[in-house]
Amino acid sequence: MIRRTMSIFFAAMIFMSMLEIPANAENVGTKPWMNTKLSAKERTELLLNAMTLEQKIQQIAISRFNENDKGEPVVIKKGGTNKYQSGVFPPEGTLPGCEFQDTGRQIHGIEELGIPTVRMTNGGTGVKGGSCHNDPVATGLPSTVAMAATFNRGLNYEAGRILGEETRAFAHHVMLGPGMNLVRHPYGGRNYEYFSEDPYLTGTLATEQVKGIQKQGVQAQLKHLAGNEQETERWTMGVQVPSKAMNELYMLPFEMTVKNANPASVMCSFPDVNGTYACDSSELLQDALRRNWGFGGWVMSDRRAIHDTVAAIKAGTNVELDWAPQYYTQEKIKKALDSGQVTETDIDNLLRPRYIKMIEYGHMDKPFNKFMPEIVDLNVNGASARKMAEEGSVLLKNKDGFLPLDGKPKSIALIGVEWFAGKAKMSPRSIGINNENVVTPYTVTPKQGLENVIKELGYNTKVTYNDGLDPEAAAKLAAESDVVLLMVGDTPGETIDRETLGFPAIPLDKNAPREDWVDQEPMIEAVMKANAKNTVVVLKTSGTVLMPWLDQVPAVLEAWYPGMEDGNAVANLLYGKVNPSGKLPMTFGATEREAAFATEKQYPGTRQDTGKPGGPGPYGNGSNQLIAQYTEGLEMGYRWYEANKVKPVFPFGYGLSYTTFKYGDLKVMRVRGSKGSLSGIDVSFTVTNTGKVAGKEAAQVYLTLPNEAGEPSKRLVNFEKVDLKPGESKRVTLRINLADSNHPFSYFIPKEPNNLANWADGEWATADGKYIVHVGGSSADTPLEKSVPLNFKLSKKGKGKSRK
Repeated sequence: MIRRTMSIFFAAMIFMSMLEIPANAENVGTKPWMNTKLSAKERTELLLNAMTLEQKIQQIAISRFNENDKGEPVVIKKGGTNKYQSGVFPPEGTLPGCEFQDTGRQIHGIEELGIPTVRMTNGGTGVKGGSCHNDPVATGLPSTVAMAATFNRGLNYEAGRILGEETRAFAHHVMLGPGMNLVRHPYGGRNYEYFSEDPYLTGTLATEQVKGIQKQGVQAQLKHLAGNEQETERWTMGVQVPSKAMNELYMLPFEMTVKNANPASVMCSFPDVNGTYACDSSELLQDALRRNWGFGGWVMSDRRAIHDTVAAIKAGTNVELDWAPQYYTQEKIKKALDSGQVTETDIDNLLRPRYIKMIEYGHMDKPFNKFMPEIVDLNVNGASARKMAEEGSVLLKNKDGFLPLDGKPKSIALIGVEWFAGKAKMSPRSIGINNENVVTPYTVTPKQGLENVIKELGYNTKVTYNDGLDPEAAAKLAAESDVVLLMVGDTPGETIDRETLGFPAIPLDKNAPREDWVDQEPMIEAVMKANAKNTVVVLKTSGTVLMPWLDQVPAVLEAWYPGMEDGNAVANLLYGKVNPSGKLPMTFGATEREAAFATEKQYPGTRQDTGKPGGPGPYGNGSNQLIAQYTEGLEMGYRWYEANKVKPVFPFGYGLSYTTFKYGDLKVMRVRGSKGSLSGIDVSFTVTNTGKVAGKEAAQVYLTLPNEAGEPSKRLVNFEKVDLKPGESKRVTLRINLADSNHPFSYFIPKEPNNLANWADGEWATADGKYIVHVGGSSADTPLEKSVPLNFKLSKKGKGKSRK
């Protein structure tokens, strides 16, 4: 009653602001929260005051319903134990032409209150899997890890622009992406959806994608916060992450993006994080996300990631994602209200940030009530996708300048199973191991791309494709050909981690039984025996693979999953129309078990009797819980290789070019703030193209902190991609600020280092002493180094003054 009285008083206080008659005056008379002259916060309070408790509860969960305008209802009978997945769905005509999607990614609107339905589509390499089953024709972008390999901020912004534009054209309000978990180990089934092993690179490029998405009037949703670095038993498993590693590595990309891009929403993850499931964790969603970072948006659970109604409400999980609500039901919430465990104010707190964002984005005032494919130029977006695939591909080996190809070879054998060599390799967009992806306007196969370039350059070279199903036939073609292009790849997928770092068997179709899958390894072995010295291997993988034949072949190109422009992009690189400029966003190691995945305890984990259900599937199978222990702490990725003085096959940040680059003339200048205190440094250096062709170089700046910080290695703190003509030099200056969101000069001191449950409490500290600046072309190749003493606690005159 008190809350209602205060709300009425609040409405009276803003009455004066409603005297000017707005365009939607008719609505404002009965729905004052529709007055666009008011702020989003004011309108939200008026709306909350007008809602019944039942309406509020309905608005904090996903609803499946049929938005079509056809006359026949849809009946879903999935059966089994999950009866809530079934139902009868009459047509409502909310979005004409929207065919029923039983996955369910909608929040049902309330027409009488002017609240529109919110539709969400899954991201982030193309628009697919939204609230409508009839997916739109959309741009098939390269995999996210390929986007990271570009080391190009502008291209990642363009990727976001495309995703936002095409989401808006699909009449959807929220893009569920980008994925921002780190590539902690190469087995991760969703590594292709993530950026890199490095938190700074991930946070920087995710920030650009979010800005690009939201500029189009679409809300981005960062995922999956946090600890979602594997798919094995993802619904029930837990992670134990030391506080320093949690804050300096796994949380840092999210912190950067929250602070730099102001994302509208975040998705909380499946895992049990340091003792509490992510979507039930106040430590994660209140202490870290909202208190420490100042996040003002809303949080949605991953599907079936809530485990406790009261805990999730108190933690601030604003929306439950499922086929139908399981924990945010009218019955369970009213029971919690009656018992006093939650209050109606708690429910208001769940709704408030989402309504504010809806109003800020215009979603409350301009409903997305029709598809608008006319706003999308798929040819323009396709050209951007090609450039992304080109700049993201990484040339790993090129002995004696075997590449680029020219007109001398008269025959090229293109060999590989259809997934990788017979058609454009798209980034997977489905659960399980199959090759489903977005509905694209066109694709370019590897053979088409090669023939396009050969024709354009006026060469007389014949390309013959062999699908590798018969290794002997593949070997015969290889032996008879001047050049062999061997295209091989891996098969990760959501819910399934990779089983091997080699090249797995491939299903010929998604219904093929496992015994009928086609092995790649016999094909590779046969081709190597036949003509290894003239074989270029094109990798189409989610990340690290083991290459025992590496010394036998002259050239290797990592193309990742190039997307719909696969054929053109790869051919342009192989023939030198485009100079390779991608850099590895993760380390390529030498064995199946090393670094952060050296032991079973680290990955996939060992079983512990935690009292929580374990095993595969959303509800487990009665096993003890699988717990992955991040015992490596900060020694993950390139940090482990540096700390343990182990030389990887290919280091983080590595990538060759058809030209060469030289770094020189490093200078480091202190930068001072308005009151004379040290605020950062400017790192300046020169990059020169010392070769004979134009090329791009992703110059990287790393920083080693003083010993006091206890860091295992240097860390990436900035980068810039420079485009240079033959013989051209450019002066690059990059600023590293103390206040930057990645805490470049700082390290995290936990309040209770041995209390994993209290991992978010602590402070960032900045050491005084000798910092070392490293500049170069990879984490393992930094020819420019300079030691710089820094004391951020002293003013310009040397008087003590602490900075927070």
